[in-house]
Amino acid sequence: MKRSAAASLLVVALILVTAAPSHGWHGRVGGPVFWWGPVYPYGGYPQPYIDWAEIAERKAMAQVRLTTEAALLSGCTRIGVVRDDSIKDLRRKIVRAGGNAAVLEFEVDDLSKVQAEVYRCTSTAKAPSNIPPPPAGAPPPPPPAGPAR
Repeated sequence: MKRSAAASLLVVALILVTAAPSHGWHGRVGGPVFWWGPVYPYGGYPQPYIDWAEIAERKAMAQVRLTTEAALLSGCTRIGVVRDDSIKDLRRKIVRAGGNAAVLEFEVDDLSKVQAEVYRCTSTAKAPSNIPPPPAGAPPPPPPAGPAR
């Protein structure tokens, strides 16, 4: 009985090995890709994963206002302080702290490290009131630099 059970198990294993598909390699590097699941709608290919939270965070990071003048954020609410050596990571920390503006300060001995006082502004930041108006009869300021056409 044991001998026939072992022989039948060996036969089943040999059938499975010889019946396995070769997946069409035929000397190609990389070989084809097979999908063994249900067919996806939209052309039969799996759809890419979209991280909507990351997209929202990137949009918020792009709207963070950075300045070195504390007077520009005089009407805003101070939230706290964050530090980093990368401006991108600093913007991410500002957004995660709940701010949309920051006053930057650089360390004297290491200019790569940035400290930011985080603020939350309900309206757009305005110019400080201590800047005098241009003198009468002065030419208008040049237009801002834009993309070359």
